[in-house]
Amino acid sequence: MIDIHCHLLPAVDDGPETVEQAVEMAKRAASEGVTAIVVTPHAFHPQFETDELNIQNAVAKLQDVLRHEGIALDLYAGQEIRVFGDLVEALSLAGSRYVLVEFPSDSVPAYAEQLFFGLQTEGYTPVIAHPERNKEFALNPKRLMDFVSSGALSQITTGSLTGEFGQNVQDLAFTFLRNGLSHLIASDAHSTGRRTFYWDDAKDAVTKELGQDKWNTYVSNAEAILKDEFVFIDPPILPIKNWRGKWKK
Repeated sequence: MIDIHCHLLPAVDDGPETVEQAVEMAKRAASEGVTAIVVTPHAFHPQFETDELNIQNAVAKLQDVLRHEGIALDLYAGQEIRVFGDLVEALSLAGSRYVLVEFPSDSVPAYAEQLFFGLQTEGYTPVIAHPERNKEFALNPKRLMDFVSSGALSQITTGSLTGEFGQNVQDLAFTFLRNGLSHLIASDAHSTGRRTFYWDDAKDAVTKELGQDKWNTYVSNAEAILKDEFVFIDPPILPIKNWRGKWKK
């Protein structure tokens, strides 16, 4: 199983503070069936100074530590990129065509469509991180549908599927998956505490709600990212609410 979004580098952003903590995270991931992680430290985020970080070198050093510890986990370099006006120096996921982008939690910038168009013109495919935790997408799913209809993908967080961010986020996460607005699942893990991997629980939740075939599809989609292959998706459907204000299934 491939985890395409994880904050595993020590002492870089809001992930583990020490190498020892990073190793414990790696052990947890491996115990839940993860075989490879795309390490995605924050980039261009106002709270974290990561501009000078050599991600490739940092990932290689951590990989050496994991090998020394006997942890069978392959690491690849990436970034979780906070959107701003010009993503010229964006680092893609494992050197692929896919770029993981993050919006502010309460909004989607007006220039995002033009930004995505520019990325796609350069041959990249935007992957929107955790849309289920974005206030604007929650209020107006058509905004996400428009991005997906234009060629973007989106990624749900395992913890959202298990209810770690509350019932509303959990419901929205499944709504986005059910209606083809989200196509990937990743941990966005930061620690072995509350913001950990939740892969086992997420698998149980998804197979119970959507079926084993759907889970297999999400696993295959992550593998396609790592191999830089095309991710095939069904046309998205705009979610609607019933008279009680709940998302229809």
